[in-house]
Amino acid sequence: MLNKRSDNRRKQTRFSVDVDGFYYYGGKWVKCKIYDLNLDGAGLRLNQFFVKDDIIKLKFGIDDELNSIDSVVVNVNGPRIGVHFVNVDEFDVDFLRRVINSLSKRFKI
Repeated sequence: MLNKRSDNRRKQTRFSVDVDGFYYYGGKWVKCKIYDLNLDGAGLRLNQFFVKDDIIKLKFGIDDELNSIDSVVVNVNGPRIGVHFVNVDEFDVDFLRRVINSLSKRFKI
């Protein structure tokens, strides 16, 4: 079950990052670039067509620590998409905080 927001907008501050990641869609992992991140979701640049409500897995991390998080596409703007994280547990939140604190260009949480 997806825990969707009615307005599909991330309410938390977005942190500018430059992270290589992978998304799992159509039976394979494909490289992407994560350009913003917070505890609710992420902004991605990629070379694939998505539509709102597509479900993908997003894998990224720092150093040798990678984690994958279930996501739903909430907006599409050409080669950029916004995803909202779903089924996030305490482990995922801790992981996201570590990534943001390590890679954010301006702020820390």
